[in-house]
Amino acid sequence: MELFQEAWAQAYCRKLNESEAYRKAAATWEGSLALAVRPDPALGFPKGVAVVLDLWHGACRGVQVVEGEAEADFVIEADLATWQEVLEGRLEPLTALMRGLLELKKGSIAALAPYAQAAKELVKVAREVA
Repeated sequence: MELFQEAWAQAYCRKLNESEAYRKAAATWEGSLALAVRPDPALGFPKGVAVVLDLWHGACRGVQVVEGEAEADFVIEADLATWQEVLEGRLEPLTALMRGLLELKKGSIAALAPYAQAAKELVKVAREVA
């Protein structure tokens, strides 16, 4: 299954809904989250691509894969190599954010801070799918 493609996105949403740990950690989360890949024509993403998750109170209500700019409450962007490192467990997301490898394009760190455990569970589930 290829990262950031429709089958991967659907499997990710399904796995989130199966995760009791995510459901508990994100019980008060309301809003959409986009995991975006920067444009890279050489890798098949000439306009960039994003997986936009509709997350609500510990559930994934839906997901879509979009080309170009993603519309979501929170948008996190990186190049494909960085996403691969994160999803393979070789790079922690918080470290990547601090180093500027992952960029919060929309939303604020302050708004995300209370959901640190939910973010960890999002990554853990994504690693299971990847």
